[in-house]
Amino acid sequence: MKPYISFFAILFSCCKLFAQTEEGCAEKCNRTHHFNNTQRISYYQYNSMNKYDVKYLKLDLNAETGSNDISGSALTVSSVIVPLDTFITEFANSMIVDSILINGSLKSFTHSGDHIFVPLSTSLSIGSSISALIYYHGTTNSLGVYAGTSASTGLNYVATESESYQAREWFPCKQILTDKIDSTEIWVTTSAVNKVGSNGLLQGVDAMPGGKVRYRWKTTYPMNYYMPSISVGNYMEYLNYAHPAAMTPDSILIQHYVVDNSSYFNSIKSALDMTPAFIEKLSDLFGLYPFKNEKYGHSMASIGGGMEHQTMTTLTSFGTIVIGHELGHQWFGDNVTCARWNDIWLNEGFATYTEYLLIEKLPALFPGNTPLSYMQYIHNAVLASGTGSVYIPDASVYDENRIFSGRLSYNKGAAIIHNLRFEMQNDNTFFQTLKNYQQQFRDSVATGEDFKHVAEVTSGKSFTTFFNQWYYGEGHPTFNITYFKSTADTLLLLVNETTSAPTITPFFKGLLELKITSLLGDTTVLINLSANNQIFKFAYNKIPSDIVVDPNNWVLNQVGTITNGTVVPVQLTSLTGTATDKCMFNIQWETAQEINVIRYELECSNDGVHYFKIGETNPFKRNQNIYQLNYEDASGNKTYFRIKIIENDGSFIYSNTLNIASVCNPGFALNISPNPVETIMSISLQMPSKGIATISLLNNLGQVLRKENKLLLRGKNSWNWSGINSLSSGTYMLRVQNEYGQIITRKFIKK
Repeated sequence: MKPYISFFAILFSCCKLFAQTEEGCAEKCNRTHHFNNTQRISYYQYNSMNKYDVKYLKLDLNAETGSNDISGSALTVSSVIVPLDTFITEFANSMIVDSILINGSLKSFTHSGDHIFVPLSTSLSIGSSISALIYYHGTTNSLGVYAGTSASTGLNYVATESESYQAREWFPCKQILTDKIDSTEIWVTTSAVNKVGSNGLLQGVDAMPGGKVRYRWKTTYPMNYYMPSISVGNYMEYLNYAHPAAMTPDSILIQHYVVDNSSYFNSIKSALDMTPAFIEKLSDLFGLYPFKNEKYGHSMASIGGGMEHQTMTTLTSFGTIVIGHELGHQWFGDNVTCARWNDIWLNEGFATYTEYLLIEKLPALFPGNTPLSYMQYIHNAVLASGTGSVYIPDASVYDENRIFSGRLSYNKGAAIIHNLRFEMQNDNTFFQTLKNYQQQFRDSVATGEDFKHVAEVTSGKSFTTFFNQWYYGEGHPTFNITYFKSTADTLLLLVNETTSAPTITPFFKGLLELKITSLLGDTTVLINLSANNQIFKFAYNKIPSDIVVDPNNWVLNQVGTITNGTVVPVQLTSLTGTATDKCMFNIQWETAQEINVIRYELECSNDGVHYFKIGETNPFKRNQNIYQLNYEDASGNKTYFRIKIIENDGSFIYSNTLNIASVCNPGFALNISPNPVETIMSISLQMPSKGIATISLLNNLGQVLRKENKLLLRGKNSWNWSGINSLSSGTYMLRVQNEYGQIITRKFIKK
């Protein structure tokens, strides 16, 4: 989770809704981003870094609270996977490199463009091992290292936070998501009054000269480049243990490093003590905590929010919501990391949905909150705007404000996971999908398409349409419902949908719940939307008073109008179209219940935006009706068609749009009329392509009487030819030749 700017209105509503966790709410919703457009730099990674696979990282550093000064060394051991003649790694220009040893030998190097370049005297072959030991020092900037003092708690601290591209601000690294570090050791020397939190298990604390101590941490779990962390402060240690059912009777250590202030500790202890229950429940839902052989924990530092450092989250403060969010990341983001920033949803959407799941599954720990109200808060945050995709476009993968958009990556990301759960209609299948995903991509990386594939294999359903609408698409639907009793025991529901980004996602298909309210009791029905203006028929012998759309907040949506109708609306049961090689389009549609229809108009467009009328027909007003209209177009373009349905009161609705590719093959043909002709001849000439045609008038001896060149379009061209009146009565010939040498002749008689 990266700090990001959020609207005050969202922050206010979040904290108002979850008053008892106000601190955690502020931490999650108001995490000030430390970038702006003028500061943003190009996070370029050299392809040559893909020539080696990082196996081991050891950081041996010196750090003190309140200071951004860091010194020490970074040892990287890698395996060569493509012949390597230059070792390249990322490191901020603001830091000073003292020396570099490659495989134990001192090497010359270049440090520029936030990269280090070390030429190798001999190219290393595939399978070779390369160790790079880099000694350095410097004052880090605030992009990746936070240092200071908290006046309210008395905390003195220095801490790192590397997501998404800030690891290079404090240690040399390869910032490529697909290469996880297999194992890591982090040693930090600091003043004896401090403690140091980091990844993995604490191997020991060594007394050092000058009143210093050295903390040695080690993790043997693979870890992405932005996960290594240090957090140094005047901490106290508080321990508790989680007991997941899957590892009974063993337990998982939970190690908290918080400011050594008893009053502050007592104020947050109840929140810290929820962590074991959270781990136990999420182990049931997602699979066993992925780093069970080491620990989970928290270290405290003012980093502007929370950061899910693997096995030890760094937090500014300790609200229950943010504790749950960052813990969810240990599965979604740490164990399985997004393989590219385009798919940050796999990290942040699922961590945000973890908040919802904890409220749903552990209600006693969230008094006053309900899953329904929490999902409504999430929906409200997304509906603040009607555009933007959860998927990050390629053009935005270096824009951290876009990557960590609270509205899209976090909240809409969580909303579509909830919707996917609803589409599966089976919680066992949904949670098995999450477990299968965690297991299949354990200690690795995945894309959104990888998760989609796991969901499809687990459920046996296709989610291509779902992902196209909700993940890659933009916006949300607004539903307009008309309900009416067609008979005493039958209720009809007409569902109309508009969308907030119609040019990108014109329609959202899928399941939807509708609650029919009545003085005699409410009834909830499930419908499957496959087309706009569908009519659903239900056996219903009560008198309905209203319709509640999506009463359980499964689907991100807004509600337009709910109308108790008195006229049965038309039902468009099908709309189909075909194209022929004769440059004709055949459009057919079927209807029912067209009592209130006065006319159908067929509209056409060449761009899907600007439509024009090409035909109309009156309704038959039978129970079942089939209509057909033909349209000739030899342009060869893709053509769009829709039906405008006009009712008696002048109101109208549109059908879905048909998009038909032309298969027109107009050929070369000539027709003249009338024949015999007296004064003016009408010529219709069909051209196989745009070009010049030579039109000649010949007498019965073959002599050319008139000749002209004419630029004509592909397909049918029509015009009138005057001057015929000056001809003597008799037989004549009209000859047309195109640019390809094709010739057509037609005889005609002049009266």
